Amino acid sequence: MLPPVIVTPGEQSTTAKVGNTIVFNVADPTTTKISTDKPAILELTQGGTDGSATFNPGAKALSAGEAVVTITEAGGATREVVVTVTS
Repeated sequence: MLPPVIVTPGEQSTTAKVGNTIVFNVADPTTTKISTDKPAILELTQGGTDGSATFNPGAKALSAGEAVVTITEAGGATREVVVTVTS
């Protein structure tokens, strides 16, 4: 299993390989939502809590290409991260 690709709040782009997991570090995973313009490239998972742990939002790289992930904080502030997936 490959380690996840970690995206910090200041990053505007990242690169991953097909099969990689990408984790978006955010201030509050329970209220932050993510979306993508290319769901065929990235399969998204929203952040949240299961009662014992809190998880940041993430994505699985499904196929090669470039996708934009929009991260929306609870107050409405957004930022975009360009994710380039290679095979």
